[in-house]
Amino acid sequence: MPVFWDQEDLQPLRNTPMAEKLSGKWPMTGCHVEHPTQVEELFDTLVKPFCSKGHVLEWEHRTKQQQRCLYLWATAVVSAYSFTLGEDKFQAMVPLWDMLNHVTGQCNVRLHHSSKQEALQMITTKPIKQGDEIINNYGPCSDSELLRRFGFIEHQPNPHNGCEIPCAMLVARCQEHMHPSGGKQTSSDAAHSSSNKVFLQKKVQFIQKHGLVPSDGWFKADVLGQPQDEMIEVVRLLLLTPAEFTAFEKQVDRWQCPLARPLTQMTSICHQVPHIIRAVATERLAALAEPCTANDQASNEHMNGFRRTAAQQVLLIERRALLGLQLWLDKHDSTSLINCSKKVWMHLR
Repeated sequence: MPVFWDQEDLQPLRNTPMAEKLSGKWPMTGCHVEHPTQVEELFDTLVKPFCSKGHVLEWEHRTKQQQRCLYLWATAVVSAYSFTLGEDKFQAMVPLWDMLNHVTGQCNVRLHHSSKQEALQMITTKPIKQGDEIINNYGPCSDSELLRRFGFIEHQPNPHNGCEIPCAMLVARCQEHMHPSGGKQTSSDAAHSSSNKVFLQKKVQFIQKHGLVPSDGWFKADVLGQPQDEMIEVVRLLLLTPAEFTAFEKQVDRWQCPLARPLTQMTSICHQVPHIIRAVATERLAALAEPCTANDQASNEHMNGFRRTAAQQVLLIERRALLGLQLWLDKHDSTSLINCSKKVWMHLR
């Protein structure tokens, strides 16, 4: 798993969602990235203080390198082999269940936790012949997520592949666009800046309240670059002026009433919406490593073969999807974007 890779092995993956999730970059309040994440930060702020109190046998007698290796091993085991069970969503290590592999589109069992029977059940979803492999489903994971969380990639086209854009980055770039900073600030400027931050937080709370932000805080675009409708709507909301946003809040309240008309009032969209998304895609694309050439592969023979192959596959998928996102934005006018925004609010009806 990448948590064990050294910096040289991780270099091709710098600034990819996989690397940024490992480090905990772009955190979003109220969102939860599946482990492993914030690897180094959690080791320093949580694991070392806990273990130093005598909760781990002979912790103080281990070298720093041994302590870190033990922590990474535990992180990898819990991330790759634990299950979330029951309505309480508690983590559990389940022998036998953790032997099942994942192959996208070929799952033939459903794992079920019955709290009433106090039992864990493995239920077949299709006939399984003697000698056939029992295949689990780890979820709708891209190759990037499969590599980060479980340590492998698919050997066939994965329909869940694409690129990812952190919501926190979109929030930051919209804030910079709406309220560019520069030069010396006066006391009046500081008060205005504080007011802007408060109102920005109100917008963030609104989009989270209405389920517009993914649970992990990362929006996705598919392999062809088509983004989630929610990403377009979130950027639109973040770019609204205080007066526009307050009016929209009231409209949403009215749409939620049983006899209200469906959402038809949105007839225009700020031309800066595609501009912001394109700028973020361009920024992320420019920050990625260049694809490995034949000469690069020859000079990187020290790298483990799987690590090199996996890193290049994840990198190429991310690059292609970001390019696809830029092309998608070029091909879709404001009418198409406003239709994407409207679809987001259909769940209110």
